[in-house]
Amino acid sequence: MENGDKGPIHAEVEYFNSRLAELIEERTRSRSNKLLYDALSYIKDTGGKRLRPIICILAAEAVGGSREKALSTAVAIELLHNATLVHDDIIDENYIRRRTPSNPVRFGAKNAILMGDLLLGFSCELLSECGEPEVVKVVMSALADIALGQYREFSLRLRDLNEVTERAYMEVAELKTASAFMASAEAGAMLGCGSEIELENLRNYGKNLGLAFQIQDDILDICGDPAKTGKPVGLDIKNRERTIIVIHALNHSSNADRAYIEGIMSGGGEVTGAEMEHLREIFIHSHSIRYAIALSKGLIMDAKRNLDILEDSEAKYKLHMIAERVSARIEEQIQEDYMRR
Repeated sequence: MENGDKGPIHAEVEYFNSRLAELIEERTRSRSNKLLYDALSYIKDTGGKRLRPIICILAAEAVGGSREKALSTAVAIELLHNATLVHDDIIDENYIRRRTPSNPVRFGAKNAILMGDLLLGFSCELLSECGEPEVVKVVMSALADIALGQYREFSLRLRDLNEVTERAYMEVAELKTASAFMASAEAGAMLGCGSEIELENLRNYGKNLGLAFQIQDDILDICGDPAKTGKPVGLDIKNRERTIIVIHALNHSSNADRAYIEGIMSGGGEVTGAEMEHLREIFIHSHSIRYAIALSKGLIMDAKRNLDILEDSEAKYKLHMIAERVSARIEEQIQEDYMRR
């Protein structure tokens, strides 16, 4: 969902951005806190796909509820998501976010930590306004899962490559990435007074979409076009992440290629451009990139099937379109040469 897209989802992004800007203006007017102002302005100015808050709003409408009732929770979820990105960028030493210098680069790592904490606090404040303790519990549970996922991802880097399974990867992806999508959909459905089966299916919609999104991030980190993704490639390799592509390639490569992967992923120095290109070739020849793309597409199909239980509505149609747009993300952002191989 790039900013140049037109149509119903683009209209939802514009709606949310306008309400977010209003809320930021309202809250910062009453507080003379430059750190909070900088943190909120950074979120407003750098934009983003706004997938999670829009899913929250649409889930509420899809079960017959009101978007206005879900709005403060949707904003809280977006603030929470951005707070975790700030901390993530510090951990991963990520210098670019959404085509601009990351928060730690712009404001310094120490200020960025405080900004992330402020955003979390502001998120909790907004979340409390929903008036539904169970919704608060769902979103706060997701925050705990994200932190646990980050920790488990970091722990996987230290484990022997041959001990890391696809199942372990998916467990981390569910915690780190899918949990926010799941909470967005479930919280929206709860605020819309959905039935138990609607809540379950929308939660699974978020889970499948979030897992697909994480796998796509892994793919784009290897062969995405930086001009389209808004960030450099190779960060996962630099950080020795045990991604789905690395795990698949280890199990479907020659002995020599497997040894090469192990040498790079177990090393501690900088990964050179030549080494990165060699890894890409291995991932292509082992069909690991194709495998990851197919896995992502299968999860998106599952997400769309999760919507079948809902009555037909404009909100259901838009949730379906979000899944379609996520599905198209690879084709739009990958370097064309890799799609042909």
